[in-house]
Amino acid sequence: MNNTNMMRLSAYAILLSSLSSVAVAQATEMQGGDKAVPLDPIYVDQDGTVVGASKIVLGDEPMMSTPPADGGEFLRQVPGVASGRMGGHGLEIVIRGQSQNQLNIVDSGSFTFGGCPNRMDPPAATAGISRADKIVVERGYQSVTNGPGGSGGSVILEREAPEFEEDKRLSFGLSAGVSSNSGKINVNGDFELDLGKGFYVEGYAGSKTADNYEDGDGTPVRSSYDQKSAGLTFGYERNGVDLAFDIERDKVKDALFPGAGMDSPLSDTTIYRLRGGVDLDAGILRRIEGNLFLSEVDHVMDNFTLRPAGAMFARTPTTSDTHGGKIEAHLAFGATEAKVGLDLVSNNRMATFYAGGAAVPVLAENPAFARFLMWPDVTISQTGLYGETVTTLSDRTTLTLGARYDYVRATAGAAGTVPGGSAASPNTFYTAQYGTTFDAAREEHNFGGLARIDYALDSESNVFIGLSRSVRTADATERAMARSNWVGNPDIAPEKHHQLDLGYERAGANYTFNASVYADRVNDYILRDQFTVPGVTTYRNVDAVLTGIELNGSWQRGGFELLADATYTRGKNRTDGRDLAQIPPLSGSITASYGQDAWRAGGRVNWATAQDKIDPARDPGATPGWATLDLFGSYALNANTTLVAGVDNVFDKTYANHLSRTNVFDPTMFQVNEPGRTLYISLETRF
Repeated sequence: MNNTNMMRLSAYAILLSSLSSVAVAQATEMQGGDKAVPLDPIYVDQDGTVVGASKIVLGDEPMMSTPPADGGEFLRQVPGVASGRMGGHGLEIVIRGQSQNQLNIVDSGSFTFGGCPNRMDPPAATAGISRADKIVVERGYQSVTNGPGGSGGSVILEREAPEFEEDKRLSFGLSAGVSSNSGKINVNGDFELDLGKGFYVEGYAGSKTADNYEDGDGTPVRSSYDQKSAGLTFGYERNGVDLAFDIERDKVKDALFPGAGMDSPLSDTTIYRLRGGVDLDAGILRRIEGNLFLSEVDHVMDNFTLRPAGAMFARTPTTSDTHGGKIEAHLAFGATEAKVGLDLVSNNRMATFYAGGAAVPVLAENPAFARFLMWPDVTISQTGLYGETVTTLSDRTTLTLGARYDYVRATAGAAGTVPGGSAASPNTFYTAQYGTTFDAAREEHNFGGLARIDYALDSESNVFIGLSRSVRTADATERAMARSNWVGNPDIAPEKHHQLDLGYERAGANYTFNASVYADRVNDYILRDQFTVPGVTTYRNVDAVLTGIELNGSWQRGGFELLADATYTRGKNRTDGRDLAQIPPLSGSITASYGQDAWRAGGRVNWATAQDKIDPARDPGATPGWATLDLFGSYALNANTTLVAGVDNVFDKTYANHLSRTNVFDPTMFQVNEPGRTLYISLETRF
């Protein structure tokens, strides 16, 4: 896939073209006899996707909405995925009431962790959404192969070698989109070059710029940003051997965040990735694949270069460097297919807070103005060993089993260092709040696993039940944050999630329906606590439970198509007897469209109910329900060129998602509101 695919990867638009292929796939399963066979929960054709009860695979169709600012804004279109907004860029996704390091974002095998302690640059913001050939969204813990943690789910970006047409060694792609309100302009280009004998080169470059948008009341929301990205892939694929080396660069400049006390003049991400595999026929061994990666993030935030400074000038430069890799063997024996692997994810973070009454020395990062080592050279390394099997037990039943062990080692190399402008080291704060220091390494031995049974009721429907245990270690902020009013806990225990999943999936000749319910009992849930110590944010373990239901369905006939989805999550802190923070309300969407041949047009209602089940210390407050209407249309000018246009938020509704931050910059606005009415048009072509 190429860089034009940011406009083409849409869960809703994909469904519009895939229903008939599902029926064909289902009918094929029944050919040759009357026996039902176990059905995959996901059915994918070459152009699209069907949404399953626990997993969604996004394919390749026009995107029927405003060109997204980043991966977080794109992914919130997927059923069951919500997001919170702090500005125009850097949206934080939430799945099953879980976010941040409770979700794994795996980009072609690599992990990237943002450089901002306040989450201005979450992993989805710079993930290569537009360069993925397939995006898999797993809700809940569905596999032990996706790295450590991932209790809430995983977003997996997969890439494949390009397929070249006969006698065409070079191809180009171009996409461009503009939208009103913020004046957003997205331009992307890519190329694929066949070097012969299996060797190829891919390249891309993209630009996204936006000014401040207005909410439905016409009030400006500080949300502008300027993002540039580029990359090259040198690859080889031939005779069952594939190998690729990626170099990627992403730079976001002058990003404004009304939901934070600072803005970000610069966030710079570089990724190096080597990935590949070889197909084998050596007894039970069928394939060996693996990857190595290094991601480097340099991030800066301050309160004076992009906004008026207060009495104190403050600036925080940070780094977040992650390296790791994976080697995995694919096996097949009898009625069983298996994966066995070893992986490593190691992240180092450093953040220094500078502050003073004058801008010049703070901007120059003068050591005498260093107040806090917010991330004091924190390294968290996780080495995992895992195995997963899928066994066909009968014509109707499959059994999935998985087990995983992770060895975790965490250190803080500068925990005892006193910054030049302070009298306190990070250990001073750890001792004051928890009676400990971070001079010695912390180690964990974490065990997880899963078991799932899928049963085909008939040729059109499938039910499943799954049980899992997943363990998530604390991140650098939860374990080692070191400010006088915000202190991580070096001895925090890892979260242990014990989850039950029940699901039903049905795909008929012209309709689909999927439903899942889940309950996740969490021991040692890591609570960001703003109650226990007045004026200080600390971390402690509590017991919690998360429950929910996810529904989606679709129908088509004679060019008409309907799609609908709804998701509900409930989160409870059982130790303290109060609600968990940042839990989205009951929400969903309904889409109706009609199309023939080269064109399609329709509308979509997005909605959410009120949410009053909150943690007053973390949530901005209770939020009202809302509903918005979007209109869209597309027209294929020819086989290679598609035009898309539409209007989002037609009635100019003023609203905010429950998960969005408090607007600290504009006290007249409760939260960071969503954009008001927005017109857009985009064009995509390949030649």
